[in-house]
Amino acid sequence: MPDEVPILLDGSAGEGGGQILRTALSLSSVTGKPFAVHRIRANRIKPGLRPQHREALRAAAQLCGAELVGGEVGSSRVEFRPQQRVAPGEYVFDIGTAGSTPLLLQVLCWPLALAGGASQLTLRGGTHQLYSPTFHDLALVWAPAAARLGFGVDLSLQAAGFYPEGGGEFTVRVDPAHAMPPLDLRHRGTLREVEVVSMVAGLGFEAAERQMARVQKRLRDMGISADGQCVPVPAHSSKGGHVMVVSNFERTRAGQGATGDRSKSPERVADEAVQAFQGFLDGRAAVDRFLGDQLLIPASLAAAGLVPGPPGVIPVTRYTVSAVTKHLLTSAEVIRRFLDVEIAVLGREGDEGEVRIQPPGAGAEVLPFSGV
Repeated sequence: MPDEVPILLDGSAGEGGGQILRTALSLSSVTGKPFAVHRIRANRIKPGLRPQHREALRAAAQLCGAELVGGEVGSSRVEFRPQQRVAPGEYVFDIGTAGSTPLLLQVLCWPLALAGGASQLTLRGGTHQLYSPTFHDLALVWAPAAARLGFGVDLSLQAAGFYPEGGGEFTVRVDPAHAMPPLDLRHRGTLREVEVVSMVAGLGFEAAERQMARVQKRLRDMGISADGQCVPVPAHSSKGGHVMVVSNFERTRAGQGATGDRSKSPERVADEAVQAFQGFLDGRAAVDRFLGDQLLIPASLAAAGLVPGPPGVIPVTRYTVSAVTKHLLTSAEVIRRFLDVEIAVLGREGDEGEVRIQPPGAGAEVLPFSGV
């Protein structure tokens, strides 16, 4: 509906980062609802659009033929008007910098999953960075969780891209979404096993072995044995290392990682990953703070009735999260502007909490959060 009044968003609200724009882009591409966002990243050191945000705008606009106003680097206001339904196909997007390709994928995968057929994506840019999910976060934790909500995403890494050079590439097959049974992850159950993946790109393989040795020693000191795999990964122009500690519980899977570069020792990277794992293990939540935010969109699309499936199944998603973050609360508010769903976040910011996503009036019992 080209003449529809756009949804107005304040880009400085809540966590005030690029996630407001990315969430709006994804849901606008799905629903066809136009939006305008102003004061983009107003509280950041470099406010306005950065190159990775510009490329997310351009990529989403290509999917849905959107009219785009204000899509230049540095822009503080953007208007986005979809003109057509998203079609499945083969797409290639190059950020051109070390900007996060995993974050770009999380913009594009949901509209493609609802496009009626399988799609193939090739994404180029940064794959392993600080302050954003890495390729291994997606492959080992995020994709299995998305599959439990009916979204099949298969990833393959061709080259790693670290900051500042970038130059990474991975491909993604996005399958059509299908309805799944309601997802209840309020209790994670007993820890069954721990796996460690230590990878390096552009560095000597001994760096991966040092990362692995340090992680396994730290875990043994905690009374935990872990299987490990050291992986050399090709890179075109960048150098770095990454460690993932993946914990498999009875009902869920979690992953904590750390990323290094030429200035950070393998032992320091390992220590950061183990520290993050220890922090999650000390709590009782089923979902970590990052996955808790990432599950909001697919669960909300299911609750809004946009995922095809058999009638009579009420798509209610419930999970406990290791921390109620400003990021989580902000994303929930943006989703409510686009979709007719109920999202309840129980718990104080910074503490463990519970998230419930359901269709309007589904009637799920609401109780005050009192721990897991």
